[in-house]
Amino acid sequence: MLDFGWTELVVIMGLGVLVIGPDEIPAMMRGLGNLMRRISYIKYAFTQQFDDFMREADMDDIRKSVNFETARRSDAFDEAAEDEDVMVPIEPLPDDVKDAFKGDDTQEGERKDNAS
Repeated sequence: MLDFGWTELVVIMGLGVLVIGPDEIPAMMRGLGNLMRRISYIKYAFTQQFDDFMREADMDDIRKSVNFETARRSDAFDEAAEDEDVMVPIEPLPDDVKDAFKGDDTQEGERKDNAS
């Protein structure tokens, strides 16, 4: 979507120096840094408000049950026990299926011998 290469960035910086001027660039970069800091703080404040709301509503257990990464890291998580429900042991092939495959192998071998 916004795929800029090095050449495009160099052209944009060159145009910025021409349009803004070399004297104004440090002040503009300082303002851009302040803007990024404010955005970062807003993100942090929003996350803190969400966490406080979850704590007040006693929803920590719900949040912990949804967070699968912490569940996997805990000692109580047993991956083998979780997989038992999903994994079904493979049953051996019946003899008639094995014979059918053996028959295909011999036919291939016979075809090779007849071709030479």
